[in-house]
Amino acid sequence: MGTSHRYDVVVIGGGHNGLITAGLLAKRGLKTVVLEKRHKVGGAAVTEQPWGPDYKMTALSYVVSLMPPTVLRELELERHGYKIYPQHPYFVAYPDGRYLMMADDPKRRHAEISKFSRKDAAAMVEWDAWLASLAKVLGPLLTTIPPKIGSRSLGDLMAAAALAWRFRELSVQQVGDITKLMGSSVADLLEEHFESPQVKGVLSVSGVIGAWAGPRSPGTAYVMVHHKLGDVGHGQMGSWGFPEGGMGGVTQAMARAAEAQGATIVTHAAVSKILVRGGRACGVALANGDEYEADTVVATCHPKLTFLDFVDRKELPADFVKSIEGWKTRSGTVKVNVAVDKLPDFECKPGFDPEVHGGTIVLAQSLEDI
Repeated sequence: MGTSHRYDVVVIGGGHNGLITAGLLAKRGLKTVVLEKRHKVGGAAVTEQPWGPDYKMTALSYVVSLMPPTVLRELELERHGYKIYPQHPYFVAYPDGRYLMMADDPKRRHAEISKFSRKDAAAMVEWDAWLASLAKVLGPLLTTIPPKIGSRSLGDLMAAAALAWRFRELSVQQVGDITKLMGSSVADLLEEHFESPQVKGVLSVSGVIGAWAGPRSPGTAYVMVHHKLGDVGHGQMGSWGFPEGGMGGVTQAMARAAEAQGATIVTHAAVSKILVRGGRACGVALANGDEYEADTVVATCHPKLTFLDFVDRKELPADFVKSIEGWKTRSGTVKVNVAVDKLPDFECKPGFDPEVHGGTIVLAQSLEDI
């Protein structure tokens, strides 16, 4: 027989979502525990040293973005070691000896793009303004719980009406742009605005990062805009950053912050079952036999694990189980980590340049290459 524990909230998974959840709930006075099956927390945001102490490698997730400023403030992450170095923009080297630097400064970016197309340099000004207008609309949605469209309950109908009311000031053009954006490919979008293969190529990268898709796949237009909504907490749209200590530095700061608020973190704690009583989750059982009782269970692991492995399927609606079983969550992302003895040196821009080596280096000449 294992040991029984009692908490207000059990959080399954010690990744960044689980740690933030635990910290915020503990701050509000709830007795909270995080259960992580690995030997350390972090999930996909971890720093490892497979090549020894000289190299700290961010194994999976590799940059910080979309960090809500409210989380930074409420958990005081910077006090617990959270530090971000802003990432510089894209740099593209071409075999013909030219390069394109997508500088943050609008004048410099205009000059860089003009090397390939003066028309595109002018179009980029309108493009930036258009993205900024979309960010004002879409940005707040990232932290908004979506309404249950189709539900007839009074609460859900009121939530849907409240969301619609927020968008009452949108113009017909803006509504059309957003609607079109959701189903378009990033290629279709870029080809409406730009002519040079170099500009279309570098801008299309943001539409396929982390997606099971190519730049002509429907939906990649929104993927591009989603990346442009990035904010590391400094108020600059589209900003991304490298954390000190790698991505593990971020989640370690989150863990320290959660513990400072009173949360308990348990590693080597593999969950085998979510306990259900009277149609309601009431705790979890671990593989070693220990049980954690709680009024609320928060699962931050993959939904297929949660609903197909941890919960007895008889406790769930049959149509819901069927939907989860058929949900495709494959990934086309491949990440290769390498250790190098020196930084790359480009013939088109020789020598060390913080904007080149501290940014994203793109090795693709065009959208077709991507």
